[in-house]
Order: sequence, then structure tokens, then C-alpha cells
Amino acid sequence: MNVLVTVSQNYCRYMMTMLKSLFKHNKCSITVYLLYSRIDDKTLGKVRGFIEKSGNVFMPLEVGADVFDDAPVNMHFTKEMYYRLLASRMLPEDEERVLYMDPDILIRGSVEEFYNLPFDGNMLIAMSDPPQTNDPKCPDNRPHWQRLGMPEGSAYINSGVLLMNLALMRERNFDVSEIFEIIEEKRSDLLYPDQDAINIYFRDSIKIWKNLYNYNPGLLASEVFKWGLSKKYRRRENPIIVHFMGPVKPWSIHYRNKYCYEYQEAYKEFAPFGYRILCPFRPVVAIFGYSLTVFCLILHIKRPGK
Repeated sequence: MNVLVTVSQNYCRYMMTMLKSLFKHNKCSITVYLLYSRIDDKTLGKVRGFIEKSGNVFMPLEVGADVFDDAPVNMHFTKEMYYRLLASRMLPEDEERVLYMDPDILIRGSVEEFYNLPFDGNMLIAMSDPPQTNDPKCPDNRPHWQRLGMPEGSAYINSGVLLMNLALMRERNFDVSEIFEIIEEKRSDLLYPDQDAINIYFRDSIKIWKNLYNYNPGLLASEVFKWGLSKKYRRRENPIIVHFMGPVKPWSIHYRNKYCYEYQEAYKEFAPFGYRILCPFRPVVAIFGYSLTVFCLILHIKRPGK
């Protein structure tokens, strides 16, 4: 199995947490391809040691430091998110498929069935993005297909988990410059720069699969109410790939959501010393954090503009 990750140095410990959960539930031989530009040799050595100790193969591939310097980034997104678009060019020619995954992921079962799916002539297999798929409650009050100028009713996928048909991408001469032409043309309409562009470019070559393999736990409470999702999605249980989407991440000591304890248990091995000390006191930290937030809100209400 080929797995692709693209992170900066600050995200290596989260990448290793994701990989730890992958190795735990998938006993096949795994080759981990890392596309990077901002990771020092010491950290790369730690990553290599962890992967090889697990009996798997590590293949780091350095991307030029100035590549994508002009690419738009926002919120918690960095330029490394674009590196996955280089996969068909940078991975060995004999590799026909690769599973890309974001680092903010917990894997809870075997992904081999998903990895071996037939592409049926498509370049990507991915999962729809449930909170905003064709939803009039999208942040700018337009469904994604309308915001991006796509055909009416077009599906919108989350790009955090992508099964990539490298052979077909090479055959069709996919060039990342075409993605950047889209980004430049529609810059003012893009909420998620690379994800939006991926949806536009590949819209006729994406096979949609079960959200079991890219599940957003944030939808279990407030998001379900906010977006009014179908009972089928709300009741889905036991996802295989849990993707902690959004700016608040499960490695935060105060993070609370379903599956966060599973994640934090795996993360402890790679976490800073202070985090490991505080781990037994997570509920207390969470209560303190929530109380402080409420206190600040009360002060703001009582003293508006101060």
C-alpha cells in the first residue's frame, strides 16, 4: 500500500500519530511517501526511525523551498497542502495509485478495501464534504457548485482523503499549473483554495465513495443541527477514517468530541512533555477553559467596546 503525506516540520508529530493508527489496523506492507520542504534532518530521522521500526518503508521526497510561494493560503492551511498535486510527477513511474491523507486523521480500521477500489476510469476516489454539499446554508449563502461556477448539483468532495490514480493522471498529462490557473481565475470565490480548485478541475473524474473513510466528528452535535444533515449521515457509526476538520484540533488539551480520547491516546507517544503531564487532568483543563470563555463573554457584554 502506498500512502502520501505532505506536512511541515510543526506537523510531523501529528503525521506520526496518524501513521501509528494506520499501522495498528493495517498489517500489510506500507510505503510512506512524504513530500516536504521545511523539515530538518533530525526530525526526518525521527520520522524514518518510527516508520521503519514499524516494519514499513519511508520515502521522503523534497520539494523546492520556493515552489508554491505565491499560492494562496488562509486560516490553518499552509502551502504544503498543494504538494499532493505533485504526486503523479514526483512519485516513481511504476506506482499506479497512492492514498493521500491529511495529518489530522485517526484511522480505526483497515483501509485496504478502500485502497483497492477500482477507479472506473476516474482520476480520484474521494468522499463528499457533508456539511456544505449543495447546501444553501454555505457560509456565503450559495451552494458550492454555484459559488464555483460548476454545473448545477455537482458533488463537492473533501480533499483530506484522496485515492489518486497516478497512472491515469500521467496518461492525461495532468499539470499542477492548471490548478493554479483555476485559483487565479476564481480567487475571489475560493473558500478553501486547493480543495475548491481540485473540485473544479477533477469534477468529471471523481468517484464518490462512502463517508465511512472520511468522517467529520464535528458533525455529531452542533454541526448536525446547523447543517440539517440526513439521518443516514447522523446515524453512521464506527467510521474507519476520522478526519478532525477545521481549525480546532484533537491534539489541543481542551479538545472534546467523540473519538478525541482515542486520538489523544495515540498522540501521547509523540506529544510534548507538558502535554503528557497534563493528559490525566484533561477534564479539569477543559472545564477551566470553558469557564474562562464564559467569563470573558460576560465581561464583554457588561462592558461593550472595552
